[in-house]
Amino acid sequence: MSPQTEAAQQKILKRVLSEAQRLANRLNAQKSTGPKTEAGKAKSALNACRHHLTGQVTTMTEPDRASYNDFLERHMADWKPKGATEIQLVTRIAHDSWRLNRAGAIEDNLFAIGSGDITYASESQNHAEIEDSFTQARTYQKEAKTLQLLSLYEQRTTRNVHKNIQLLKDMQAERFEKEAEQMEEAKRLLQLSEMRNLPYDPKADGFVFSTAQIHTAIDRERRLKHTTTHDFGRMNGRQRRKLRQMELGKAA
Repeated sequence: MSPQTEAAQQKILKRVLSEAQRLANRLNAQKSTGPKTEAGKAKSALNACRHHLTGQVTTMTEPDRASYNDFLERHMADWKPKGATEIQLVTRIAHDSWRLNRAGAIEDNLFAIGSGDITYASESQNHAEIEDSFTQARTYQKEAKTLQLLSLYEQRTTRNVHKNIQLLKDMQAERFEKEAEQMEEAKRLLQLSEMRNLPYDPKADGFVFSTAQIHTAIDRERRLKHTTTHDFGRMNGRQRRKLRQMELGKAA
């Protein structure tokens, strides 16, 4: 991406945010009085928090904060990143995906408001989450150009998601290859120490694997070699099931 293109996209992003903030301030002052009940006020209260992964302070409603954190944790569980750089990439993928989902929700909520008069939206103030969603939608309701900018914003964010996913895949592939090479070295060194009846500490050679993990890898390699010499065609169904159960038991 050229510096000129990047600068243009940054300018568009700033315009989106400034338009949204301006409209939100005006609409909140003129139309929305917010939730009436104490429970509704508590749910809609903005919550400022310094995120433990990004180190940045963000402000959200409490329900949005909980949903966002859950969304991020599910991405972490899927990708299983290691190290600060991989964690950063997964965080960006999750955050950009969250922004795409929010953009789609804003569009849906605009249609929901458009299906009835504004009185209907105001009557929903006793339901904090509905009012929050309508507040976001009303922010973009006044000017058509804001929606156009949002569309460009979505396109840029989508490209960022795809770019970061590919970058993360490349980085993890490189890490997996390096870990496999290190495991091969650790297996040879462990077997050499055992042949000499000497204790072996993988950490002394700079490995992150435990002795148990290395033994598991050695055992798996031996079993795989055994499969190349075994005639599975002559086994009956019971023998195949028994062998499969034994392999699953060792793997567990």
